[in-house]
Amino acid sequence: MKLRIIFLSLCATVSASGVAQKNQAGLSRLDWLIEEARYAVALTCVDSLEKTNAFPVALLQNKRAQILTAQGNLQSAMQLLERIDTRALDLFTQAITLTNKGVINLNQGRYDLAISHLTEGWETFQRSERAVSREAIQCLTNLSSVYASTGRYKQAEEHELLALQYRQTLSGTRSEEVAAAYNNLGLIYMASDPNQSLAYYEKSLALYTNLYPASHPKIAISNTNLGVAYVQLGRFKDAITCFDTARKIWEAIYPQGHPNTALVLRNLGRAYSKLKDQDSATEFYRKAISMYQKSYGPRHPDLASTLNELGLMQLNASDYPTALDYAQQSLIANAQNFASGNIQDNPLATDYYNPTVLVYSLHLKAKILEAQYEAKTLRLDDLKLALRCLYTCDSLIDNIRNRQAEESDKLALGTLANEVYEDGVRIALRLSENVLTPTRYAEEAFYFAEKSKASVLLAAIAEACAKSFAGIPAALLEQERSIKSAIMLLNQQLAQKPEAEKEKQLRKQLFDTNTAYYQFIHQLEQEYPDYYNLKYGQQATRVSGLQQTLDAETAILSYFLADTSKTLYIFTITHKRLSVFTRSIPDDFYRYLNGLKNSIVFSEPVTFTKASEWLSELLIPRLPSTIHKLVVIPSGKLSTLPFEVLVSKRNKRYDFSNAAYLLDRFSISYEFAASLMLQKKDRQVTDSPSILLCAPVTFPQGLSDLPATEQEVTRIATLFPARARVALHEVANEATIKSQNLSAFDYLHFATHGVADEVSPGQSRLSLTAAPPEDGDLYTGEIYTLNLHAKLAVLSACETGLGKLSKGEGVIGLSRALIYAGAENLVVSFWNVSDESTAVLMENFYTNLLNNKQHSFGDALRSSKLQLIKQGRYTAPYYWAPFILVGR
Repeated sequence: MKLRIIFLSLCATVSASGVAQKNQAGLSRLDWLIEEARYAVALTCVDSLEKTNAFPVALLQNKRAQILTAQGNLQSAMQLLERIDTRALDLFTQAITLTNKGVINLNQGRYDLAISHLTEGWETFQRSERAVSREAIQCLTNLSSVYASTGRYKQAEEHELLALQYRQTLSGTRSEEVAAAYNNLGLIYMASDPNQSLAYYEKSLALYTNLYPASHPKIAISNTNLGVAYVQLGRFKDAITCFDTARKIWEAIYPQGHPNTALVLRNLGRAYSKLKDQDSATEFYRKAISMYQKSYGPRHPDLASTLNELGLMQLNASDYPTALDYAQQSLIANAQNFASGNIQDNPLATDYYNPTVLVYSLHLKAKILEAQYEAKTLRLDDLKLALRCLYTCDSLIDNIRNRQAEESDKLALGTLANEVYEDGVRIALRLSENVLTPTRYAEEAFYFAEKSKASVLLAAIAEACAKSFAGIPAALLEQERSIKSAIMLLNQQLAQKPEAEKEKQLRKQLFDTNTAYYQFIHQLEQEYPDYYNLKYGQQATRVSGLQQTLDAETAILSYFLADTSKTLYIFTITHKRLSVFTRSIPDDFYRYLNGLKNSIVFSEPVTFTKASEWLSELLIPRLPSTIHKLVVIPSGKLSTLPFEVLVSKRNKRYDFSNAAYLLDRFSISYEFAASLMLQKKDRQVTDSPSILLCAPVTFPQGLSDLPATEQEVTRIATLFPARARVALHEVANEATIKSQNLSAFDYLHFATHGVADEVSPGQSRLSLTAAPPEDGDLYTGEIYTLNLHAKLAVLSACETGLGKLSKGEGVIGLSRALIYAGAENLVVSFWNVSDESTAVLMENFYTNLLNNKQHSFGDALRSSKLQLIKQGRYTAPYYWAPFILVGR
């Protein structure tokens, strides 16, 4: 479970011009007392300064609120700030007051209010023309903390990196302010890269150690953060050492207790739980709960998270009633209105302080109920209530995604979401085994499996469609494309690792451009209600809806790999029936998957035969003899498997020419998700379709030339008399592809190199001819901004079907970018192939497509592969298997 670290830093300095030197010294002393956590003396100092009448009232009220917040007296601090008449204040002091309100909201767990106050505060700082002041930077970093706490890590990173730049400029690279920025960056990277997080925490502690004594609160904060990183990395004893150091400091500063101390106690509980010392863990968790309740009262997301961890311990100890009690208490602690202790009751999906904590609480409750059913009660009502909990989790996950602006943050949510969907599939199927009418629960299992497929892509397509049908003026849509193009270009420039000064400039530009984009989208949602409703009003895909799209010859094979339980679920859907097959995933599964691809690439028929037969038995259920077309919806690593190479019977001769491939029996196509099938139209037969054929042929050093591609596109062009445009050599450049005329073509064909970047999918690209100012690389981000209406896009290039494999989303790369841009169907490849055999395959493909009007794209591709096999020269699957059809 992700742990959140509260940053209590507030705006500490407001200049007061014209104040006597003595009084100014008193104000400096007050700031020092706050920095040293000597809060009782600091309050006395505020009282003394108030009597001098030498300072603005709002200034000292902000100081007093800061002290009260640091002491954990959040309600009194907010009441004090609410009494300030901000209308009488200058912009700078208004911004400080808004910032301090936002930090109180952050510590209350009211993230919605925190974002509102801090965003308004940052905008006010900018209007005051003091956006590079220490106070404004503190507002920026607190806004970053809120984004990190709500899972918007990309926005958090952008805000904190900009704050770091400003702090280095104002205070130098060895300052306390820079140490604080390192701490915040450590928090941001904790979810994605614990080692990077640890490095930032260590840099922060090194700076603090040089600046402060060992008993200083900053040392406690750094040790707490280091301990959290150590827990994440499995270094539990090192974590306990850090937490003990932090606890001693906090207990000396706050002998009556404080949320900071509670946070350390909670982390100690987690570390001892990992060491299987459940007694010590329970003791620390209970102390943390008591201290949170004393500081915050009965409702706060940190209290809820601690109750969740105690509930998980009791689940592992098989004490289900106690575990359920803790889970129910957690639901109450994180809700604004929900107060029921009845296990049958859950809060509404909109009643929470922190939505992610609510997902964890409901997911935990579902796990406990399932375990209780299996081990103790065998009451179906337990499973039904568990399923209700998971449906609420599903709604919450959708809501969280809708609030996240960055694709990277939405993808990061996929791990948590996939755990929910996996449990939903398993519990729904368990119910289907124990009721008289199992179809309903089998369909619910499919619902959860489908939710694990390409959710981010589907949401992006829904947003694009919403823009098309919501009456948004063309000028605004062009403005949006322009902003997105600028963001894409800045990200590309940063990915090239520029020099330090240039990087600072680029990050500032990216921050400003992203901020403009967020404001632009928010304005669209406000001014065009239809856009908002269409964007967020996606309907769930149901089996009955899919069945209406299928004819009697077609079946859907939808796979779901449940990694936690090592189970494979296969949903087979025909126009009349839904069947579900459940199979254990053998330990050799991934070895066979890798072995199959390697045996194809390196032409090892014996290994190929064994691997293909083994995988076929596992992956392909028995199908009716009437089925001749398959739509495969893969999961996880299956997304890179060409199912055509699997076999329908054993090959005793161990060679490629005698294999009984699935290709012989079925026309096979693929989809990222079943939902996309409902958005596809049947192929409309056009007497004279238009096509753009693009082939650079020659490439700069580092990429091999592809001489056969010139013949490939030239021959294909002859099949489209008067309707083909050929872009060869220097004409095959980015300007050609980015032109508005691209939307006029029915088919697009790229015969070039493709680069799939599995680490940074945004760097995946198609290689074109460089023509200044363009560099010749068409990146994924650039493809997203294209406006396509193509019925088919063919990437006759290497590895264009690959990319980064993201849990709960599938392959992130060129394919999904083209689907988003408007291509209805794709032909892509899984590995490097000879350009000569590819040229033959592609010419056959278009010939089959144009000569037989009844052929679907899948039929045409299958026929061209069979022709290639029969020719003899290219019998091995290395030549024909990498090309697959995404679509129908």
